[in-house]
Amino acid sequence: MNKIQLTKEQLGQIAAGVLFGGLFIYGYLVYFWLPTARTIEENTKKVASIEADINKAKMQKAKYKNLEVKLASLREEKEAAQKKLPRERKLPDLLRTITALSKRHKVDVQSITPSGSAPVEYFTRVSYIINLRGDYHDVGRFLTALGLEERILTSENLTMSAAAGSEKSVNAQFILVAYQYNG
Repeated sequence: MNKIQLTKEQLGQIAAGVLFGGLFIYGYLVYFWLPTARTIEENTKKVASIEADINKAKMQKAKYKNLEVKLASLREEKEAAQKKLPRERKLPDLLRTITALSKRHKVDVQSITPSGSAPVEYFTRVSYIINLRGDYHDVGRFLTALGLEERILTSENLTMSAAAGSEKSVNAQFILVAYQYNG
């Protein structure tokens, strides 16, 4: 085979080409490839971190899937509890209830006298002395209806006596206790 003979000038040009090629590759790597690779790596880490946060949020959402539904049901339970045990005295509502029940059960309420209130740990007992007149069974139905009301009411110390000279056979007196929430 024939050997190719190169002149010094050609060898210098090849060496200069290799040197400039090496410098170009070095410059490309240092100024373009490595910064771009670092940026890509940083962005990849950011994307992985964001995806992890998204997955964590999805897991929490799945865990508390029915949170709004549960919150709505808890609000309804709170409203129902406040109807049973209101924060205020609500005397007008209590009078309307007693009046409506007395008409429904054919009982005549003679008087309602407030007899004070007594604070207990979480609630206050508000007492009223009620005098009424009616038939024996009607009075029983009236007291039962009071106990079945949505608001918590109790009847205490019931005394009954025969009514003289009246078509209503019984006079009754009892203490009606209404409860009020202290919280």
